[in-house]
Amino acid sequence: MLLIYSIIIILTFSLFSVLVLNKYEELRIRNEEIRLFQTANIVADIYRANQEDIILINTMVKSYGRQADARILILNSQKKVVVDSFNSYVNKVVDNEEIRNSLEGKSKSATYMLGGKKVLQLSVPISFDMEEGKGIEGVVLISASLDKMISDVRSLKNTLISVSAISLSVSLFLTIMAANRLTRPIRSLSNAVERLSSGNLGYQMNKQGSGEIGKLIESFNEMSGKLKMIENNRKHFISSISHELKTPLTAIRILIDSLSLGENRMETYKEFLEDIREETIRMSQLVDYLLKSIKLEDVSLDMKVEDMAEILEDVVKLIKPYAQKNDVLIYMERIDRLSIKCDKNKVKEALMNLFDNAVKYKDPYKEENNLVISMKKFTTEGVLTIEDNGIGIKEDDLYSIFDRGFRVLDSSINMISEVNGYGIGLSIVKNIIEKHGWKISVESTYGKGTKFIINIPL
Repeated sequence: MLLIYSIIIILTFSLFSVLVLNKYEELRIRNEEIRLFQTANIVADIYRANQEDIILINTMVKSYGRQADARILILNSQKKVVVDSFNSYVNKVVDNEEIRNSLEGKSKSATYMLGGKKVLQLSVPISFDMEEGKGIEGVVLISASLDKMISDVRSLKNTLISVSAISLSVSLFLTIMAANRLTRPIRSLSNAVERLSSGNLGYQMNKQGSGEIGKLIESFNEMSGKLKMIENNRKHFISSISHELKTPLTAIRILIDSLSLGENRMETYKEFLEDIREETIRMSQLVDYLLKSIKLEDVSLDMKVEDMAEILEDVVKLIKPYAQKNDVLIYMERIDRLSIKCDKNKVKEALMNLFDNAVKYKDPYKEENNLVISMKKFTTEGVLTIEDNGIGIKEDDLYSIFDRGFRVLDSSINMISEVNGYGIGLSIVKNIIEKHGWKISVESTYGKGTKFIINIPL
């Protein structure tokens, strides 16, 4: 592509140079023609005023011929040469188109190739006044070689070609350098894309420049990092689900093996079968969470105007027995009425996840575990807070809690081994909240508790 552009530039510049030089040559010839016409008219006036003094006329013609660097002839009305600046055509008859036109009272000029040389020839009439008008008594004919002018134009052309060739060479070199500099980051980016597509997720490019290319590289690095994070989360999620599924399957296998050994009482069979039933329910819940995770991005909303206070009350009623069973007290502080357009069932699902986590991740070493809920209405938004005094979250983990597959217990907090978590609840919460156009944030101190804040625009 660069070669094509260079050829186009060279051809355009060459054509422009030829046109300019041709115009320049035409202008030089025209200026020479004007100069010689002025000389011819002066000679005609001198001859008309001094016809009797042939010596003066010869002297003046030779002088003007040297000044004009041309040959000057004066011819009478019979086309006979009266004066010749070179003295070789005196008394000879000369006939050409210029002389014939001037004898008819017209000035005439033309260029000819004589002996391989370009010659400009022109003539003007020598007129005198008559009663009927003007009479023609002779002609001034001037011939001048254009070789010097053509040589000057040719020299200028050669100089222009040389300068153009050097300029074009330098321009082409600089263009190649600039193009190489511009395309180098693009080639690097193309190579990085190939590495990324071949599975090298997380590959980072060195930043090159601060313009649009630099921004593009920054976007690529950000995308590559996110893809790496998504892949890590996917692997972690699969590992977590595999581990969670393995536990009930192992328990079921052990229970079945125990039942198959010897004779057991009916009560034992019923007890073991009840345990198997609980494990299958647990597996069903795991599969349900897995399906929800797969469809996380496909959440669709059935939006209607609802009272958020009523939604909160319904969810608290549902979670209260579970909280009481786990010795967690629920306090509903200031609850302002807030009418908002939302998907009631999806909002309940999100709140249930948050309340469930607050109960699930209680601190067993504290005398009292509680969950405090409040919702305040302001001018532009409503603020819902869900605060507990549970085990809390480490500062390093706060940035990851909404990631699919992340569990607090996976982050070395193994103090409550009996807590079951599938690592996608908060991902579902965040997805539902953001689908509504709301915002969710979290504040937590490890060992003290966690507070979720939901901002609801009015």
